[in-house]
Amino acid sequence: MGAPVHFIRSIVKYREMVLALAWRDLQSKYAGTLGGWLWMIAHPVAIVTVFYFVFAVGFKAKGGGSAPYILWFVSGLVPWIFFNSSLISITNSVSRNMHLVKKTIFPTEIFPIVYLSSELFTHAVFFVILCGMLVFFNITFTPGRLLFLYFLFSTSFLLLGLGWLLSALQVFYKDISEALTILLNLLFWGTPIVWSPSILPKEYLGIVEYNPMYYIVEGYRGTLVYDHVVLPGITQTISFWTIAVLVFLVGNYVFRRLQPEFADI
Repeated sequence: MGAPVHFIRSIVKYREMVLALAWRDLQSKYAGTLGGWLWMIAHPVAIVTVFYFVFAVGFKAKGGGSAPYILWFVSGLVPWIFFNSSLISITNSVSRNMHLVKKTIFPTEIFPIVYLSSELFTHAVFFVILCGMLVFFNITFTPGRLLFLYFLFSTSFLLLGLGWLLSALQVFYKDISEALTILLNLLFWGTPIVWSPSILPKEYLGIVEYNPMYYIVEGYRGTLVYDHVVLPGITQTISFWTIAVLVFLVGNYVFRRLQPEFADI
């Protein structure tokens, strides 16, 4: 039960350090490139273009509800890119900052918060692009659409738990980051981002609903692109938060247990 309290205290106590390190990470990503931060936009635009022509034009795929496929797809891709990029960065956060880890007074538990904060800025850029698409397709704004912030918080909460767990294990087992790339690819195709859950038989849909990213992706779509705000059911919500809280507590526990060994390893 002390994990949430410790988390809040770390953010408040080291908030200036977190922001400074997050800004440094953001600047270092595109340092030395001619395109600079334009690459931040070029990568997702290329992904959207390829998937749109393959699935919408080639396979005549349809999204859910009355939303155009391109809008339906992008609204699911935006939270996925945030989750995917953040988890990869956080997993390597401890091992890539050895010079700081060796300083015994440095609070290594803030690394996941640092890289999550950095990725939040990138997510904001993608979200602005999505908002431009919403305006283009004449999606009416209502106060209920602000509920997407709840799903952003849900994603961040899940990421912190996974981040603490994987970043601690990555110090001891370098295979973690390699295996994570494969697992994230499988999770991408197992989440209804480019395909609609309506194509699945009912017996398989029940299994997909246990996927935490299904809850988040459908939450973004339900609050942003449909004519009326559509929220996940209570069963899905309970399932997601049971998994998220369990991962958060286990991740924090494992990180704190292994933390004293980081410098030696």
